[in-house]
Amino acid sequence: MKDEEKKKLEEQKSRAPSQSSKEEEEVPMSAAMRVLRAKGEDLQDPYESKYTGKKVGWLENFWYQHKWHAGLSLFGIVVAAVLIWQILTYVAPDVYILYTGPVALVGSRYTELEDAITQVMDDYNEDGEKSISFTDNTYLTEEQIAKKQEAGGYQPDYEGLHAAYSRFQAEITGAKHMLCMLDPALHAQIRDMEGFMPLSDIFGEELPESAADEYGIRLGDTAFYQYFSGARMLPSDTVLAVRSPDAPGIAGSEKKLEELDRHVQLLRAIVEFAPEEEG
Repeated sequence: MKDEEKKKLEEQKSRAPSQSSKEEEEVPMSAAMRVLRAKGEDLQDPYESKYTGKKVGWLENFWYQHKWHAGLSLFGIVVAAVLIWQILTYVAPDVYILYTGPVALVGSRYTELEDAITQVMDDYNEDGEKSISFTDNTYLTEEQIAKKQEAGGYQPDYEGLHAAYSRFQAEITGAKHMLCMLDPALHAQIRDMEGFMPLSDIFGEELPESAADEYGIRLGDTAFYQYFSGARMLPSDTVLAVRSPDAPGIAGSEKKLEELDRHVQLLRAIVEFAPEEEG
């Protein structure tokens, strides 16, 4: 009897799963492993999929394991390449010009105006390129708004106009853009604050016929305006003036005073421009 019981115990023991196999089954599987096992995959070789019938290459396996690191590294390389390209192709501006007035300089208007100016200016910084840093703000005075409303169909964006005026004030305070092309009302504001260089310091006691006052040039009265269609993108009553050497941000800075002289030369070039006679 004991022999029979012993024999049954040995048979039950042989049919029971081993402890190691039980532990293996208790090891949690990843979601991917569960899907593959449900499809009957046997991943004894991690580089071969019997379900797809193809081998997984080292590059595909690398990308699977390190895609986030590789992606971030690639993004960093692209950003660095763009920055390096911008540094290598950067052209330092010869002059800095500010326009604020009722005209929006968009699309070809700006490129045509820039082309007109570069045709009369020199390469002041002698780097082989003529380049302009141009900032523009579309701003209308109350009188200009009322006139457009009388014509009909105009709805002023007062929030946008207020923002444009704030940018204008910031540019004037920063004193970076030293040649100003302004609506007459804005020109008068800066002139009355002694923010512009007297024309007599540029042209001598005999002022040009195109002078709007003792500090600015009326653009529409210059041959430059009549000759270049790009200049006529601006209103004829636009006033050109150079910032004063005593203006905050310029006074006391040798570098700023040197830059200011470039803008004096440009204003002279615009005022004294005379088209060549044909024939």
